[in-house]
Amino acid sequence: MKYFFPLLLVFLLSACYSIPKIEGFDKVAWGSELSCNANRLSDAQLLVSQQDKLLGEGQAEIKLLLGAPDEHELYNRNQKFFYYNLTPSSGCENGTFRRLSVKFDALDRVKEVMIIE
Repeated sequence: MKYFFPLLLVFLLSACYSIPKIEGFDKVAWGSELSCNANRLSDAQLLVSQQDKLLGEGQAEIKLLLGAPDEHELYNRNQKFFYYNLTPSSGCENGTFRRLSVKFDALDRVKEVMIIE
């Protein structure tokens, strides 16, 4: 009985978050290291094209799907941005540095997903 309540608590807390389903998204490739030949741009374009499936999700769900952001920013009125690097920042010929931006509102819900240069 001593171990029942902590296990129940862990189970209930882990059941609260689910990973959003994005058709064609390759989570393994997303988690791999960026290089000039391997980047996240195609997966990011899938996320933007299917952003309706991400709108309203919280930070925890986005972290389950994409991992920890490469950078985050707290903006005015408690808005928050997560930034994920899509291409290496330097070292590639004719490479434009791009990032995926995920904007959260003050209630911790995704409001916008876009690719920025």
